[in-house]
Amino acid sequence: MGLAEIRTQIKTLLETVPGIGKVHDYERLTRDWNTFLSFFRDSNGRINGWTIGRLFAREKFRGASPVNIRTHQIVIRGYYGLKDSLETDKTFQSLIESICAVLRSNSDLNGSCFRSDPPQVTKIYPRTFGGVLVHYTEIVLSVEEYVAYS
Repeated sequence: MGLAEIRTQIKTLLETVPGIGKVHDYERLTRDWNTFLSFFRDSNGRINGWTIGRLFAREKFRGASPVNIRTHQIVIRGYYGLKDSLETDKTFQSLIESICAVLRSNSDLNGSCFRSDPPQVTKIYPRTFGGVLVHYTEIVLSVEEYVAYS
């Protein structure tokens, strides 16, 4: 277990969602907008990308044993090209629901953690992303793992 394995398994699960686009198991950053946008373009050239990051982690004692419980607040950020005439909001909302369903149905993230709480969709709104209008979301997942110490 550990953060790296948790991220890998979340990425693996997200990649099972039909139409998911590009999934990165870390926050993609660069100063060049064209490069940045290329991180999120799918095979059709549409902005359709997802990143997996961590907001924070807290740890608490589990009792007398030398094992603590560490809780990671994982954030999944999604970007999807907005085009009203194609009703892209419906597609984006369906992607969000599919992501939540796949995460909800695999609460130990393929054995990479003790458990994860149900996903929380904390933000959904349009925004400008490198000069491109997109749908944006943040899905937060609380993930617990056991951490041994001596």
